[in-house]
Amino acid sequence: MVFSGIRPVFIQYRQTLFFPCRQKLALFTSHRALRRELACGLLLALWCGGLSNARAQNTESFSEIVSQAAAARDAGDIPLAIGLYTRTVQLKPDWKEGWWNLGVLQYNSGQYAGGIDAFTHLLQLIPTAPPAMALRGLCEFETGAYDDSLRDLEMSVAHGAANDPRNEQNIRFHLAQLLAHAGKFQGALDQYQILATRQLTAPDMMIGISLAGMWVRSFSTGIPEDDRELYQATGSAAYSFLGGNSQKADDLFAEIFASHPTTPHLHFLYGFLLFPHDSSLAADQLRKELIVNPNDENANSMLALALVLGGQFKDALEPAKRAYTFAPKLEITQLALGRALAETGDRESGEELLRKVIERDPGSLEAHLGLASIYSQNGNREEANHERKICHELAK
Repeated sequence: MVFSGIRPVFIQYRQTLFFPCRQKLALFTSHRALRRELACGLLLALWCGGLSNARAQNTESFSEIVSQAAAARDAGDIPLAIGLYTRTVQLKPDWKEGWWNLGVLQYNSGQYAGGIDAFTHLLQLIPTAPPAMALRGLCEFETGAYDDSLRDLEMSVAHGAANDPRNEQNIRFHLAQLLAHAGKFQGALDQYQILATRQLTAPDMMIGISLAGMWVRSFSTGIPEDDRELYQATGSAAYSFLGGNSQKADDLFAEIFASHPTTPHLHFLYGFLLFPHDSSLAADQLRKELIVNPNDENANSMLALALVLGGQFKDALEPAKRAYTFAPKLEITQLALGRALAETGDRESGEELLRKVIERDPGSLEAHLGLASIYSQNGNREEANHERKICHELAK
């Protein structure tokens, strides 16, 4: 059973939003305002099924204001509708539908601070309402509250807000940008890979993929106009790779490398994409990056770790030490150098570095593998078995 006052909302959105998927996705990529309306309408459909029924008895004045608010909303008089819905929640602070409608109207009209407040009140009433989490996160993104936005969008995805492909593009694209901004580049690419696998796109998404793959924390809107074409091209190549078309990606990257032979970070991007799949091919790209950009700490760290994973510990020492000189606090640098040192004789220094990694990231499988190897070499069977058990749990 649903709220008595929610039926006009369902009728409105059913008429305007529930049409074939391809048309919906076209709206996502054509105009920002339509994308917002689509996201909000569909999030409403997702959420309303879980709303509890309003109290059966309402005062006559409250009912009249609800009717006036719905009529103003349906007529497109957004300022009046916002004012009236504000009155309804002042009269009845536990009215969930009122907070929802108020938040949606404020989000659609660019009043993001008000939207945050409305969805916060709603989440106090229904703490696990995924659409409200998602929309609050999108409002927070627009106000520059990026940490809060990342928290809310991650939680909304975990609770299923992105399960519907009609919402997925908008939510995951913003989440990917926030992950890259926070330095969680692999997590960002994981989100982009989901979108690429589903063949979903968005304006500036290719640029966003390039930024994540190059380990750049900027948002796509901050890229200078003169650089956008190259970021767009590299992002398109990476999109093909993430979508499973590796041959097309290889051809596109070859064209980019040929036309920009001395531009930094391009080979790094391809190496980073290849890294989870083939450490040897990744190492080849990272060596090419270091020809162009020899002192880049990220490329040196990634190359060292790729060599470590390939069992080439002696070869990994030089790039690992070089990376550590430039970025001694970088986790991947400590991990690569720690593993390389431990496997080439300096187990004490290697253990010290690996323990620093685990202090910050207890779930680092590579660091625990390194410690297991060190303890085994030292003859400490009890500690070695303990680390192997941890590795077994982390690998599940």
